[in-house]
Amino acid sequence: MYRTCFTLAFHAYALGALAYLALLAQGWKGLAWVARGLTFGGWVLHGIGLVLLFSQQRWVPSGFVQAVSLLAFLLVAIFLVVDLRARAALLGAFLSPAAVAVLVPSLWMEGPAPELAEGLRQPLLPVHITVALAGLAVFGVATGVAGVYLAAERMLKGKRFGPFFRRVPSLELLDDLNRRLVAWGFIALSLTLLTGAWVQARLRPEERWSPAELAVVVAWIAFGVLLQARIFAGWRGRRVAILTMAGFGVLVVSFVSRYGPWVTR
Repeated sequence: MYRTCFTLAFHAYALGALAYLALLAQGWKGLAWVARGLTFGGWVLHGIGLVLLFSQQRWVPSGFVQAVSLLAFLLVAIFLVVDLRARAALLGAFLSPAAVAVLVPSLWMEGPAPELAEGLRQPLLPVHITVALAGLAVFGVATGVAGVYLAAERMLKGKRFGPFFRRVPSLELLDDLNRRLVAWGFIALSLTLLTGAWVQARLRPEERWSPAELAVVVAWIAFGVLLQARIFAGWRGRRVAILTMAGFGVLVVSFVSRYGPWVTR
């Protein structure tokens, strides 16, 4: 049943992505709500599939495919909230294709993971994984916002006021969205480190942190410095957008090196 849900969700996301891309090209206002409706419908189906799958394995995602499926679900959820609050449907032309691409591995999902060993059944493990993926999803949306900001700023400086520039949200709104998303992502990243330290102390007390886990610490420090620079040094705009994208890149490398399909567990 969950396979059917994932397949239907994938098609709904794909149609939603096409509608968002058509919105970018044509600017018809009705397309925004069509795209939102398709994306939301896919998100509901995706959520049902995840519930059906995770309910069979003690609510703990296992392996790369399940992790990226949950990541796609959280990414779409955060994007829909941002879109509805800020009326920034144009962001869907950049983020919805990414969600479609991330969901592709779910179509070949083998089935529920084997039951966790007794020593791995820690109550904070599902919380840790979910918070970590939520933080990555928030920074993913922030990176999409930063990319649109850089594109719009380049057009503004080049005085190329084409259809894309007329449909993109204002630079001030994009910068404010970036600030809010980075702040929420930083909170999620802080909780990821706290819960991760607790889980590691229970599961692997004799082992040091892996390079992937240290990369998360580096990203946490970088985003903390970025937030402080915004508050006390007045950093805005292009510099902040580039640093957001760089920090997200570090988190992606950490995620792939930790959960990648070639990683033995």
